Amino acid sequence: MTLFRQIILVFTLFFLVMLAVVLAINFSESRAYIEEKLYTNAQNTASTLAVTMSQSDGDVTKMSVIADAVFDTGYYRRIALEDMRGRLIFEKSRKSRPAVPAWFLSLVKLDIPRAYAQVSAGWRPLGMLEVVPDTTVSVEYLYTLFKKIVGVFAVSALVGVLIIALLLRMILRPLRTMESQAEGVLQNRFILNRQLPKTLELKRVTEAINALVERMEQMHEKLVEETRRVRELEYRDALTGLYNRRFFLVRYDEYLKAQDSRAAGVVVGLRLCNTAEANKRAGFDSVNRLIAAVAEAAKEKGATVEEAVAARISGVEMALLLPGLDIDRGEALAEEILHRCRKILDGNAEAGPVLYLALAVVPYDPVTPKEKFFSTLDVALNAAASQNRDAVRALRYEEGLPTRKSTWRQLISRAIEEKALVPKLTDIFTEKGGEVSATLRFDLPDGEGGLIPYRVYGPTMAELGLFADYARYLFDYLLGRDDLQCGRVFVEMPMAYLDTTHHFDELLGAARKLRRRGRSLVVALGQGDLLRKGGDAAEVVADELRKKGVGLAVVRFDADTEMLQLLHRVRPGYVKMDVAQFLDMGDGLRNSLLLLLKSVGATLLIGGVSSPEELERLEKCGEGFVVV
Repeated sequence: MTLFRQIILVFTLFFLVMLAVVLAINFSESRAYIEEKLYTNAQNTASTLAVTMSQSDGDVTKMSVIADAVFDTGYYRRIALEDMRGRLIFEKSRKSRPAVPAWFLSLVKLDIPRAYAQVSAGWRPLGMLEVVPDTTVSVEYLYTLFKKIVGVFAVSALVGVLIIALLLRMILRPLRTMESQAEGVLQNRFILNRQLPKTLELKRVTEAINALVERMEQMHEKLVEETRRVRELEYRDALTGLYNRRFFLVRYDEYLKAQDSRAAGVVVGLRLCNTAEANKRAGFDSVNRLIAAVAEAAKEKGATVEEAVAARISGVEMALLLPGLDIDRGEALAEEILHRCRKILDGNAEAGPVLYLALAVVPYDPVTPKEKFFSTLDVALNAAASQNRDAVRALRYEEGLPTRKSTWRQLISRAIEEKALVPKLTDIFTEKGGEVSATLRFDLPDGEGGLIPYRVYGPTMAELGLFADYARYLFDYLLGRDDLQCGRVFVEMPMAYLDTTHHFDELLGAARKLRRRGRSLVVALGQGDLLRKGGDAAEVVADELRKKGVGLAVVRFDADTEMLQLLHRVRPGYVKMDVAQFLDMGDGLRNSLLLLLKSVGATLLIGGVSSPEELERLEKCGEGFVVV
């Protein structure tokens, strides 16, 4: 029972008791007064009538007429004259019919007084006159008084309830704010109540809650900062700020096993040549500054590609891992990097003239062994460096897939229209509740009996603006399949799809229909998409999905510093990380990350597990994650 209801209950009981007391006192006093007044009036009337009748010389008719005049006033129930022997001479009487409820008559019982006076003719007594007053007017008066008292009390009670409601609303407002603060802490939203209540007790409690929230916020920020610091120590190069070789290898392995566009692309290698001579001319510090500036320029150019990774491989070598990029676009980007870095080198009059840049562009894919890829990259860099001047060397190969966008558009559109896409459930896992979850994708028929994985055609489909058609195809498939053996379905979507209002509404409508069938939908967004969206906008999207009962998952998660800070705002239900990076983490970083994800209510999904050895190592890492 709420505090308001408890107070109203006590208030109502108090008012009822007060009403009963007031009615009892009032009716007791009023009844005594009325009874006394009725008797006095009846006695005065009896005495007056007796004197008047005594002047009638015993004429019964005259005495009856005199009695009629008084009886017709309506204030008397009975007027009767009896002789001295008790025989009735005449009687005037009526029944009392007051206009009040029967229950009130039974509640209010007036003692009806009787007045007597002697009628005589000279000195000779004629008889005794009896006068009984009528209580109708008195009872109706008491009933009117009762209604007025009850009405006054009812109005007073209503006003009292309104006043109590307003007072409670004012008093409990800080408590509602405290409730919001507590709920916010559970969701890592730290709200401070700047408007302290005037009530001293509530003011103290509010100050204590504010201090607790500030402390929790500091602890959360410390946890994020500690996770970020450990990650920087493990994966960041101190001089350039790029990732190190260790991180590059982890992400390269992750991309090769990915079920999306990251599985194929190009790597742009960069080598700063002739640094020994430059060190002699300009000094180590000057050359180090040039290396840092070249690294920053290469990183900025590579950032134009989604999910790109920039790393320092060795002292003078850097690499850009560019998923989803073909060899032509990779070579064009390498030329842009070369021109940008050349300007930086020319800005140093001592070291610039002797330094030159060697760039290599090498494609990667899941088919090419890692050892062969890196040896090929090294050969290409050596070939570019052997020219003793700025040079770009690209290694081309044929993929056997469509190269023209028009061909891709025709192939994808036809498959959607003909409902020829082949469904594929991946990343299947079961949580503690027993509900089966899986990611739904579709392979694309190539027209020659083969299938093109989603990871290959997906980026091109999004670039061609066909994802909305693909999403409708996916929703129709889900709504038409009651035999799908999973209760929660993950669907990867680009943020650009959610940015369109009618597409977002289509998603919510499909999710609502799926819930009616006992199945839930989880939207999987890439970490890069969320970071590009920005904190405020990403939080709005996440909140809207959550309100409509649609889950949110962050895929391609790598514990990036910006993403760690964004986690408490978007509060995803799931975060997916590749097994290679998770196992490569040190214990300190891994434990901090698991603690941080637990604090925001996110379940960590570990994907890409392909060997018993990896499963064995994951078992040694303890709990706090789910292998998919």
